[in-house]
Amino acid sequence: MAVSVRPARPEDAAAAVAVVRRSITELCAADHRGDAETLAQWLANKTPPNFITWIENAENFCVVAEIDSRLVGVGLLHRSGEIRLFYLDPGVQRQGIGRAIHRALEEHACAWGLRTLTLDSTATACAFYETIGYRSVGAARPAFGVVHTYPYEKQLA
Repeated sequence: MAVSVRPARPEDAAAAVAVVRRSITELCAADHRGDAETLAQWLANKTPPNFITWIENAENFCVVAEIDSRLVGVGLLHRSGEIRLFYLDPGVQRQGIGRAIHRALEEHACAWGLRTLTLDSTATACAFYETIGYRSVGAARPAFGVVHTYPYEKQLA
């Protein structure tokens, strides 16, 4: 299985948003607990037109991961150093795809001259971020409905 990571393009919008929405709905089930209102809030802006706006914004750097030309992951870094999207398609976890996406975001952050990356993690993803060098920097905060997020940061070399 060869994973390729490349900058996102407008024509990726539908597939990328589908991955994000499946990831939230299925992989983050322990976070949203099936609460319809929470899911509606979390998914509300996850649309192809919004995705195109995000990737066309010069303040963002967005990548997609593919296996055999099938889009399986999305990551988006803002110039502030905040990772604003980081999602994998259900069924492709623990295959190095998340690490490959993060590596691309981290390389771009370094090219921008950033020294720190930040993100708000779901409870489900905390362990992953800790394994790639992030540390918790605060208490959980309310997010969408019943979801809480956990602030993390990573110092770059």
